[in-house]
Amino acid sequence: MPSTNEVPLASGLEAQRAALDAVLRSRTLSKNPRLSALLEYLCARCFLGAADSIKEYNIATDVFGRPPNFDQSQDAIVRVEMHRLRKKLAEFYATEGEHEPIEIVIHSGRYLPEFVARQPIPAVPKEVALPAIPSRQAPPILLWLIAGLLAAALVATFALLWPGRAINKRPAPAPHSAADFPAPAVPSAQGVYILCGSSKSALRDRQGNLWAADTFYSGGSAIALADQPVYRTRDSFLFRSARTGEFSYRIPLHPGVYEMRLYFADQSYSPGVALDGGENTRVFDVTLNGDTLLRDFDIMADAGPNTADVRVFKDVRPAADGYLHLSFVKALGAPLLNAIEIVPGIPHRLRPIRIVTQDRSITDRAGLTWHADDYFLNGRAISRPTTVPGNEDPQIYECERYGNFSYAIPVSQGRYRLTLYFAESYWGPNAPGGGGPGVRVFDVYCNGTALLRNFDMLKEAAPRSQIVKVFDNLQPNSQGKLLLSFVPVRNYANISAIEVTDQPETRE
Repeated sequence: MPSTNEVPLASGLEAQRAALDAVLRSRTLSKNPRLSALLEYLCARCFLGAADSIKEYNIATDVFGRPPNFDQSQDAIVRVEMHRLRKKLAEFYATEGEHEPIEIVIHSGRYLPEFVARQPIPAVPKEVALPAIPSRQAPPILLWLIAGLLAAALVATFALLWPGRAINKRPAPAPHSAADFPAPAVPSAQGVYILCGSSKSALRDRQGNLWAADTFYSGGSAIALADQPVYRTRDSFLFRSARTGEFSYRIPLHPGVYEMRLYFADQSYSPGVALDGGENTRVFDVTLNGDTLLRDFDIMADAGPNTADVRVFKDVRPAADGYLHLSFVKALGAPLLNAIEIVPGIPHRLRPIRIVTQDRSITDRAGLTWHADDYFLNGRAISRPTTVPGNEDPQIYECERYGNFSYAIPVSQGRYRLTLYFAESYWGPNAPGGGGPGVRVFDVYCNGTALLRNFDMLKEAAPRSQIVKVFDNLQPNSQGKLLLSFVPVRNYANISAIEVTDQPETRE
């Protein structure tokens, strides 16, 4: 039987969120945004069921903006700030928070916050009236018994008041059901990354985002999927599990505008094999806060088998109750979802998409981030480290994808500007392949419409020179993609980088 001072599991998260809010609103921490951000990050990881991800490296990069090559042996920023945070917590609970029912405790040498129920401190009596026993008749053993009881009471009171007292601890439970989550506490600066159907957490994708185990759901069942190739993704772990059946998610969010990505991949059917399955075997609706996002959605028809299908939505907001309500309702077969990503958005606009054909993200001179290569099918990547010397951002051209390939870039409804970055690094005078104009020629299409026909880079510029092509007012296809196809005419097509930015409609 649990002790009476433990927080009951059914109301634990509500009490824990209230405990965090009390500290963040306090005079002790409200004027210290650095420590407030640290505490909010640590608690949010617990609330999301990602306590395993609370490690020194992750705190340094996620909270304090340290670079990916952060070395904790050379930089003690996390340990220093954790020491300051523990002192501030002790100060808060000793002063303005002395009557708080829940205490947030972070033990020395650890980063995991614990939410501890605090017993009320009894008032120490100023006087204790002893029974009136005539001195002649009071047996010595009775006096010793009374004195012992008084001493035990004083010792117990002193133990409660002592700062280092032993307290009944219960770590924050890993959440798994939407009913456990009262409103709303997901930090807007970091967003939500959920691996549907997975019990694993603290998995980091190529862009540096940290994914948590499945949470906030109701209904459906979790399934593990075979470790097989999934096309158009470099982060195959996103598609190693799923939630299937009829289910919903109730995700707490701060008020504001968000951008949401839903990740699907139907791996239950192989093309060309006589099996039951394929198009028209899994059809379902997806609703957001009661409004239909996707109707009669068929993953196989949308993207094909064993292929990552990302659907993105802008101008997403929580409902009036502080939650984002997602529902998946079957029409034919069982709905399926692999992952959910919700990040702070830009009102009426999609966040810019910038991709370099490299294995790592880069930051240009303007401070813009270009993400590692993704969304492609076919082609090969090759390093060209000497390409475009003297350019303001030569690192954009250090690699290229070449061959006969395509990119399916997920976007929301709207109009977009597409910018393509090329450089001829193989053919041409004094280049490895030799030759001149006409030696490499290819076409570029967007959703079947030609953007470039018989494109010849050596006619546009000298070898190792940047070529930038801009196309306006492009719209996604019915599958929510800008499908870019690079088709050889002579020798291989190639590309170094791709940029997609929103073009809002002009309003009178």
